[in-house]
Formats: sequence, C-alpha cells, structure tokens
Amino acid sequence: MARNRDGWWLAAVISPLILLGAWMLWPDPPRSTPAWTSPEGTARPNRTIASQWQRPEAAAETPADRETPSQTTSEQADPAEPEINLDRLQDALANIAIDETGNLVLDEIALASLRQAFRGLEEAGPETLEKLKLYVEAGLAGDTGAQAARILGNYIGYRKALTAAEAEWVELEDLAPREKLERTIELRREHMGPLTASQLFAGEDAHQRYLIAMEEVRADPQLSREQRQEALTRLRDDLRSGALLVNSEGTDAVENLRSERQDWQSMGLSEDTRNYLEQQTLGLVAARDLTGSDRQDWQNRYDQFAQQRNTILAAGLTEDEKAQQVEGLMATYFTEEEVEAAHNWLPQYLKAEINRE
Repeated sequence: MARNRDGWWLAAVISPLILLGAWMLWPDPPRSTPAWTSPEGTARPNRTIASQWQRPEAAAETPADRETPSQTTSEQADPAEPEINLDRLQDALANIAIDETGNLVLDEIALASLRQAFRGLEEAGPETLEKLKLYVEAGLAGDTGAQAARILGNYIGYRKALTAAEAEWVELEDLAPREKLERTIELRREHMGPLTASQLFAGEDAHQRYLIAMEEVRADPQLSREQRQEALTRLRDDLRSGALLVNSEGTDAVENLRSERQDWQSMGLSEDTRNYLEQQTLGLVAARDLTGSDRQDWQNRYDQFAQQRNTILAAGLTEDEKAQQVEGLMATYFTEEEVEAAHNWLPQYLKAEINRE
C-alpha cells in the first residue's frame, strides 16, 4: 500500500512569505503546520544546479559559438538593455535541486531561486533574455540545461505579464481578491504551462485561498459568533489536510471528503489507504482545471467513478487489491492527460503522508 500511496500524494511546500499585496491584509497564520507541507527531515536530492554547473568560462563561451538570429555581442547589444551579471544569475539558481532523472525539483526553493534571479531583470528585453537562457542552457548538461533555461524564460515572461496585468487590475475597483488570485493562476499557466505552474505555486495558492476565505468569513455579517468560529476552524482543517491546494469551485468532490473520510474509517480501511484515496480525489480535481476539462462533463464522470470506487472499497478484497482496482478505474473514466496531471500536479520528490490530529 505504501508504494501506491507514495505514487499519489505529492506534497507541496508552502512559502511563508506570501503577500497578497494591496488587496488584503495578512491575518494570523494557523497555529499548526499544514500536514501536506514537507515534513521535517524530508530529504532533497543531493544534486543541485551548483554541483552540476560547468566552469563559468566554458559555459560563457558556448552561447557565442551558436548561430542564432537573437545572438548578440557586447558591441551589438542595445545600450538601453540592462547589463547582465551572469555570476549573480548562477548564484540565484544554485540551490535548485536536480532529481535522479535529471529534472529540476520544482519546490519552494526553486520558486525562491527564480524570484531571486528575476531581480534586476524587470526591464530586460528579448535579446537580454535570450542571452540569459543560452547561458543557463550551456551551463548544465543535456536536457537539464534546456529545462532550466525554458523555466527561467517562462517565469520571467510570467512576471512581466503579471506586472502589466496588475497595472490594469488597479483600475478595477470591484475586482475581488479571489478573482485576482484566479487571474494570477491563469497567467502562470499561460506562461509557464499548467503542470509547471502547479508544481511551483500550488502550496502558495493554498495559503492565499486560506487567507482570502478567512477574510470573507470574518467580514460576513450574517454569521453568528459560533458560526464564524466553526467556519474558521473548518478552514484551518482544510489547510492542514491539503483541501485548499485545489480550486474546488463547481464540484462537491472536495467537500464530500469530510463525510467520505468517516465512511472509509467505518469500513475499517487503514490510514494509509484513506490518505491514498483522499489524495487521489484532490489530484483528480486539480487535473480537471490543469487539463481544461469541461467542468460538467468532468463532474458526471467523477460521480460515476466515485460510485464504482465505493463498490470496490466495500468488496471483500485486501487493501492492496482495492487500491490497485481503484487506480485502474481512473483510466475508465478519465483521459490519459487527466490521469497524468492527477499524478504530477505537485513536486514528485515531496511525498508525504497526511497526519491528522
């Protein structure tokens, strides 16, 4: 069962420095650490960009040997373009981990590194950005360099687009924080790709959903003191459980997890199996938006899937057999793209169990 569980739950790390800017205040954080964060002692891969980087001299020479229309030299460079400190760029990206397959580990450290790399590049034009990408690609061997260059370029494109969008959003007085968050998420997906954006930002987005929802609850005049406290407690539970990692708008699949957890426990299912089933649900909800599935069609298919899943769980099978059949059931009701997104919507190496209080 552990193997199946680990294959599903890809835990996210929350960045503690999440600002909602001018559009909301930062309320008190939850007292307990969300259970889906990287647990203390979780090992990151030993390889990093720093350990795999080629000698700066060799890396700096390689782009000059390439024939590309966007290639520039110091003499050809636009004087309006900012100077590039390649050493600073290398230092900014140094701590990004590389897994055993050569792929970058897109965790909170990778996100912090990208933010650091972006500093000073706000006004950089296409020629400068192309030079940066060539430098990064040359500094790392094989597909790792190409991936790092692509992600860096896409992140810079996203940040520039966000700056332009925020200038427009300032004029929209009725733009609610929740709507601004969803627009920001859409910008990330557009510029970085749905899966990359999810892997980098899912934990941060969960925190923002939590903070926005807390403000909405506190500002709701229709709630009694007891109702408000109950709603805030539920929000903290949702943050700890990982329910806020996904956008549950338009589906009751996440809300139903509250009662389903109790049903699964009444069936005698182990904590490992219950965690596996819960993370499967969250992954499928995430996949719905990552793949752009029609929400009503997805809901119809999910309802049929959930019904068949319950039949399997109630059958006289071992827990491993139940898990295998439930996992296989996904291919019946969901597309290959949706199943892949459900597996990969969070960083692969941050596999952690949900430990409930």
